[in-house]
Amino acid sequence: MPNTAYYQTLAMNPLAFWRLFIFLFISINLVALPAFAEDGGSTEAPQNLAPKAVIESAATQMIDRLVADKEKVINQEYYVEHLVEEVLLPVVDHVYMARRVLAKHWRKASDAQKTQFIEAFKHKVIRTYAGAFKAFDGEKIDFQQARFNKTGSKASVETAIQRVGAPAISVSYMLYSKNNRWLTYDAVIEGVSLVKSFRDQFSLSIERHGLAQAISMLAAEYGNDSPTLKLGGQVWDPYINNQLPAGGLVVNLVTAVLERAGYQVDMQYMPWQRVAESIAEGELDISIASWHNETRAKEMEFTDSYLNNQLVIVKRKEDPLTFNNQQEFKQNITDRGYRLGVFKGYGYGDFFAEVAPLVSLDYFKYCSQMMRDVAQKKTDLALIDSWTAQQSLISSKNIGEHLSLIPTALIQQSLHAAISLKRKDHKEIAAAFNQSLKEMREDGSYQALLERHNFPQALL
Repeated sequence: MPNTAYYQTLAMNPLAFWRLFIFLFISINLVALPAFAEDGGSTEAPQNLAPKAVIESAATQMIDRLVADKEKVINQEYYVEHLVEEVLLPVVDHVYMARRVLAKHWRKASDAQKTQFIEAFKHKVIRTYAGAFKAFDGEKIDFQQARFNKTGSKASVETAIQRVGAPAISVSYMLYSKNNRWLTYDAVIEGVSLVKSFRDQFSLSIERHGLAQAISMLAAEYGNDSPTLKLGGQVWDPYINNQLPAGGLVVNLVTAVLERAGYQVDMQYMPWQRVAESIAEGELDISIASWHNETRAKEMEFTDSYLNNQLVIVKRKEDPLTFNNQQEFKQNITDRGYRLGVFKGYGYGDFFAEVAPLVSLDYFKYCSQMMRDVAQKKTDLALIDSWTAQQSLISSKNIGEHLSLIPTALIQQSLHAAISLKRKDHKEIAAAFNQSLKEMREDGSYQALLERHNFPQALL
């Protein structure tokens, strides 16, 4: 017979309950899962293998990362929490769980309170997951085949954890299909629902303190304690723009690398000149997109390169200018009176210093204006990143129809994050960034992120 008093104690102690749940969640995946079979529900459901695939994949990734990143797990206080958020949280619908926990109070809460509660609840989940993983020791789990409801939209996986010298613990994992993905939304341990346990606890807090204060108390207890870095960058389509998914490729990539290294980020969008000044004064911690040169290296701590920019020439279609290499470009623009559009303050490198005396430089703040001025014959050429130019020609067809891009890359620049020397830990941040970037390249997450944003070099 199960120890009823023990599980009643768990029900009144959600933290212990959560730790047991996560312990069981990860343990189930350390032994081979049998194929899910139909059982009184949908017999033809096309997703009937998905619950296994989702859970097994997440668990395998989590275990692999814990082993591979053992030193970080030991030395970085918040690293396991980051791993949980990156690897495991995507298969747990914490938003749905939060709504179920808040129950009847959900409708009474304001939008701001709902957002605050969901964020705090997420960190409660993350912190509890992290504590459980640190204690995990690989005990064996037995389980039965998955059972589906009649529509095939929900599934449960019955398991039993085998303990030495103690009764086995029965656990049912509850999953549901959302947008063709299987997500975990509850666990029932010896008949006691995890979500119900949290709901009972939070309802008691609401009775004692009121809804607003109960949410505020939860938020205060389960805020994100990871150190926060202030990032800055100029809008630069399609790399940096708060209107793009995840803020654009550069924002997404730099954020992912820093979060993997154990940091939170606060991204701010501003003109490049203000970025440079704020880095120098210590008002910003990191410029997320900087080209390396020796002068800047004395003012900032550069990370390893995380992307390469290929700078090309955009001209009017009727302009006969062509070139196959840098030397030909110099020869073909000499004594032609070309006006070249560039961005002021950008570190274009040594070759640009050779080109500058051969042309008249027109300075711009925005790519769109530069391209427009070339089309309207206010300047002759634009020196611009290839991907940016391609996207601009596509998005502004009335301008693009007058322009052509010379495909030969004139200049190649490595792109870096640059850290303010005002931070005493600038070398430590750079080292952590470089290590996380290296790991992302090795495990495939770096390439996957490039492909997600359709970065041309990722598709070569």
